[in-house]
Amino acid sequence: MHKSLYLILVFLISKHCLLAQEISNVDFTELDNRYIIITYDLQNCNNEKVDIEVKLISTNNEYIIPKNLIGDVNNVTCGTSKKITWDVKAEREELKGQCQVVLTANSNNNKFKEVKIGNQIWMVENLNVSKFRNGDPIPEAKTPEEWESAGENKQAAWCYYDNNPANGAKYGKLYNWYAVNDPRGLAPKSFHIPNDMEWTNLINNLGGESVAGKKMKSTNGWKENGNGTNESGFNALPGGYRYYNGTFNSIGFYGFWWSSTEYYTDFAWNRYLYYTIGYVFRNYYNKDYGLSVRCLRD
Repeated sequence: MHKSLYLILVFLISKHCLLAQEISNVDFTELDNRYIIITYDLQNCNNEKVDIEVKLISTNNEYIIPKNLIGDVNNVTCGTSKKITWDVKAEREELKGQCQVVLTANSNNNKFKEVKIGNQIWMVENLNVSKFRNGDPIPEAKTPEEWESAGENKQAAWCYYDNNPANGAKYGKLYNWYAVNDPRGLAPKSFHIPNDMEWTNLINNLGGESVAGKKMKSTNGWKENGNGTNESGFNALPGGYRYYNGTFNSIGFYGFWWSSTEYYTDFAWNRYLYYTIGYVFRNYYNKDYGLSVRCLRD
């Protein structure tokens, strides 16, 4: 079943939704040829307050994240008949073709999956936030021009690999180092971006550079059977990277993670894993690159 929107957005929107487990009974209506009213139920959130992220994704993976939203969007508690009103005309966004409404519930209680390695506690997933700790949005840079401009102006930016949200769900977002180093805080509360020495401590706890990689790699997802044992629980995935000029490279083959430590004016230290061997490499890359981020508990 589809409903047509005769607004600045000229596309069909589908009631089929990609939903987090907590969200059900999603529906939408049009109002006054300007607003979209999205309704949903929120269940099983264990008395936590969550933030609701809304996306509209077309069949060719173009998407928009609406900004002019009011209603049950932030600090939402469990219950039925939740409502979000989107002022479509105020945004003048356009998607072509059939689209899906996608709602995702993100806990704002900072409950992340963690693993203890030595005396450190690491997140077991790459960071996938679009706001700084203080609530300010982190700019998304989709096009090569947007990405390169952010780097040239030393401005924080993030992206999905290939600008595909499905990659974000699996690998997290890619961030330039200016986002890592932003004083507003990229890491959620009670976490920080590990510095170069903290990465070294992790690797030493796992037996050193020559063997730690295999223990860090996930047991699937690496090309040509380059998987690891994940005996550390770190669950490293090959999320690739984004070059300073906006091109994407090496998903499935490499995983790269920033440290918070500057190497030189335009460079910062990172760690990376390669699909064919279990070695952990230390290198410095231009701050304009887009790499994954893994957080460490304070």
